[in-house]
Amino acid sequence: MDLPSNIDSCHELIKNLLKIIEHQQGQIDLLKSRVGELESRLNQNSRNSSRPPSSDGPKSGTGVPKAPKGRGGQTGHKGKTLLKVEVADHQVRLTTEFCSCGLLLDPSGGEVVQTYQVFDLPSPKLEVTEYQRIRQWCSCGCEHLAELPPGVRSSVQYGEGVRALTVLLSNSCQLSYEKISTLFADLYGYDLNEATALSNNELAFDHLEAVEVAIKEALVKEQVVHFDESGVKVGTALCWLHTACNSLYTYLFVHEKRGQKAHKDHVSILWRVKNWAVHDCYGTYFKYDNCRHALCGAHILRELQAQVEQDKAWAGKLQDFLLGLYKKSEKGTKFVHNIAEEKQKWLDMCKQATQTEELLLPKTNAQKRGRKARGKALSLLDRLVQHADAVLAFAEHVAVPFSNNQAERDIRPVKTKQKVAGCFRTLKGAKQYARIQGFISTCRKHQLNVFNELRAVCSTNKLYQAPFGC
Repeated sequence: MDLPSNIDSCHELIKNLLKIIEHQQGQIDLLKSRVGELESRLNQNSRNSSRPPSSDGPKSGTGVPKAPKGRGGQTGHKGKTLLKVEVADHQVRLTTEFCSCGLLLDPSGGEVVQTYQVFDLPSPKLEVTEYQRIRQWCSCGCEHLAELPPGVRSSVQYGEGVRALTVLLSNSCQLSYEKISTLFADLYGYDLNEATALSNNELAFDHLEAVEVAIKEALVKEQVVHFDESGVKVGTALCWLHTACNSLYTYLFVHEKRGQKAHKDHVSILWRVKNWAVHDCYGTYFKYDNCRHALCGAHILRELQAQVEQDKAWAGKLQDFLLGLYKKSEKGTKFVHNIAEEKQKWLDMCKQATQTEELLLPKTNAQKRGRKARGKALSLLDRLVQHADAVLAFAEHVAVPFSNNQAERDIRPVKTKQKVAGCFRTLKGAKQYARIQGFISTCRKHQLNVFNELRAVCSTNKLYQAPFGC
């Protein structure tokens, strides 16, 4: 490159170089921003994002910090120690045949000093009940043939206990129809047809329609309802499993859409809830003003943790503030008295952090159509300011929990179902799973024996009546 020979040419060269430097600096800022975004994606785990804990390595922490616990049972924990029964099914007397002197001991004599009880399974066997239809004749010449009991329709069939077991294995245990057939053959020696397990699910689905309606009506009246959704594969399409639940009831439904189209449908109850709706910050939920909204603190802590790992000091301060309120409210069981002052502090901290982040926005000359991207940090801060009441609702209202863990726990089994059994083949099958799994979850919350309840559901003799008062 030849250098300029006069001052004017030098000035022109310097101006051109400054333009090049300015353009390159803009490119460097964009590349830094892109690299930072890619690194944050690479470093995502269950502590700083919505990824499940199963995606983490063996050395991973939890989203919400917990107090250290000592070894063994914790205070208030109800143990499940195996206890002796008063009357055993079988008794075996352990006696000594000969004395050390050589004399024969009387086996009928002596006293019981100690007892040891062994709990074990009996040899698996299907009980076969044979119904014999008797033809009788009256002296008048009339012929009578006895009626079959309700539910007995074929000369050979499975009973309600088998139906209940296959429904339990398919839904609560998340097994595929093929695995159910294999397990049944291993246990009982009968090759149960996969179509039989499928028809048993259909039967339970039909019989639980009224129960599902009752669960929905009960949830609408509850003070707090948790909402969440998760993607499920149905055939080759992506559908969504939605949940509405609390500590007593679980309602699940499958829909082709995730957002408003799903909740405008009659299957959703979001538009009917009048009290508190606890959820994450998915925008669709805030479009419904018929209820009061509370945000999941665990989600916010994870998002703030992602910013902490990018050396954002303001994120650590917001984390400490939120956890401080959590402690003041005694883990969300009491309201904080000076909540108005605390809310103002929260807003001031968020606005100050927003000003800091806006100064770091890359300056480019490119004019693009649409709203300018603000990045994850500023988007998070915008939400924390816009929904401050929902973020801090747990500290102001005793009924509102700190996190949305209830919904996440109730929706998590579908992930196990997909890992064990693969995708749902049809939308109908996915809907059957949702209704039955919601019923099973509700039974567990009411501490009912799920197998006994499913046995009653699968009975063709009478209509099933839900025992949990909804």
